[in-house]
Amino acid sequence: MAKASQNNKNTGDRSRQRPALALLLAFLIAAAFFILSDVSFVKSARDSLMQKLGYEAIDQGDSNESSGENSSAENSDVIPAEWDVTSDIDPAALPEYNGQNYVKVSGGTPVFPDEVCERAGLIKDGDDWKTQGNLFGTVDSNKLTPYECYGSPDDLGRCTYAFGLLGEETMPQEGQERGDISPVHPSGWAKAQNWERCHLIAWALSAENANPSNLITGTHYLNYDGMRPLEEEVEHYIWDTGNHVLYYIKPWFKDDELVARGVQMTAWSVEDKGEGISFNVYCFNVTPGAEIDYRTGIVTTEEQAAQDARVYVINTRSGVFHYPTCDGVKEMSEHNKKTVTATRTELTSQGYTPCGACEP
Repeated sequence: MAKASQNNKNTGDRSRQRPALALLLAFLIAAAFFILSDVSFVKSARDSLMQKLGYEAIDQGDSNESSGENSSAENSDVIPAEWDVTSDIDPAALPEYNGQNYVKVSGGTPVFPDEVCERAGLIKDGDDWKTQGNLFGTVDSNKLTPYECYGSPDDLGRCTYAFGLLGEETMPQEGQERGDISPVHPSGWAKAQNWERCHLIAWALSAENANPSNLITGTHYLNYDGMRPLEEEVEHYIWDTGNHVLYYIKPWFKDDELVARGVQMTAWSVEDKGEGISFNVYCFNVTPGAEIDYRTGIVTTEEQAAQDARVYVINTRSGVFHYPTCDGVKEMSEHNKKTVTATRTELTSQGYTPCGACEP
């Protein structure tokens, strides 16, 4: 009799446990759905809860919000974070060079178009980004898609933009040597002006060589003092961590000038959400102590600008001027020769180009 009573008690206990277990299971399923779901109203509720708990998402913005109407930079008035390459650039928005290698854009906070992130395999999670199916907005390296994208040159032959998700997959392989880029003459390229072919995305990050969509006419100052330290920072970070970096580079031109006034560089490390790499800056395409004609690519140093008038020979057909002793003068047809007494600055301001051989 006692045994039967004990069996009845055990059966009753199990009966009471079943609703509790079912309730627990339903709670766990609901919690998982709340955490993982990409349904808009669920994501909204989740974001609201996380904010109340003190969580602040990284604001990547979107392509409409990144028009740059409220962006600003140090040591300048306004720099638009404008990613629509078909839009006209407002010359008044470009900062003036005051001795600094670069200035911050939007306080240095990286802003990317949605396309840049989505092509990398990232999906929106409220105002943040994550890889598909990951908890709490985390990023899985194995679900990312490294890539590079180069915008087509505009009607004036000027580079427009370059972006991608950079990692060891996009970088040169061990032992790979850099190729020859001398055949490329970017917009505004002028001989004997000490110009350099500047990569939008550095060779060390992209393994890109003579890609006309990735090379602009730049000064040594832009190449080595402005861009290179930031490029090396990204390169070393990738090698040290194996992580990936979102990258967006845009040259800024004024009106119909052929040489960029500067380059905007934006980078953000993905797996650690900006802890390793995070910058948004405008680098100046200048040569301290020299004046650049961004329309023609002619560079005049302070020493050249201070020279007195002297005799030059102009080739009226090509518009190139030479020292009288230049071999180019000897080969010039007599009816194309024009001897003038002027300063170098006067000739370049009239649209004449200095000879690349005698370098007047």
